[in-house]
Amino acid sequence: MGKTENSATNSRLTENEAKISYLIKDIEDLSDIVAKQSRELEKLNKKVSFLIQKETERDDISGVVLGDKPPHW
Repeated sequence: MGKTENSATNSRLTENEAKISYLIKDIEDLSDIVAKQSRELEKLNKKVSFLIQKETERDDISGVVLGDKPPHW
C-alpha cells in the first residue's frame, strides 16, 4: 500500500469516526427526548384517567350516561 493510499484510508477512517460520533450524540439526544416524552405521556394518561373517573362519578350522580346524545338531538 502506497503513501497516498494510506493517507486516503486514514482520511476516510477519520471522517467515518467523526460521523459516528455525531450519530452517537444524536441517538443519545433522541433517547433523552423519548424518555422525557414518555414521562409526559404517563402524566397525561393519569390526568385523563382521573378526569374520566370524575366525569363518570358526576354522571352517576346526575343520571346522565357518558356518550348519551343531548335531548335536542
